[in-house]
Amino acid sequence: MKYHYQYVSPTSVRIELIPENSRETEQVNALTDLQIDHQKLSTLYQKGIQQYKANALLTKIRFMNFPKVALCSHS
Repeated sequence: MKYHYQYVSPTSVRIELIPENSRETEQVNALTDLQIDHQKLSTLYQKGIQQYKANALLTKIRFMNFPKVALCSHS
């Protein structure tokens, strides 16, 4: 999975999930089609935030375009 980052403030960043293959595309689409799996989404965005800022901890996810784009707060 690739991640696109857009700086918002010192404690938040906009993250877009970008699937790199058909398996990842199916995984993201499954999150849209089925009931929300908070653990899977949190894991994806936690990985993304750590690639943006190594020791950051994800504290809040606010979806802008569910499930692919979210405003993520971190500490």
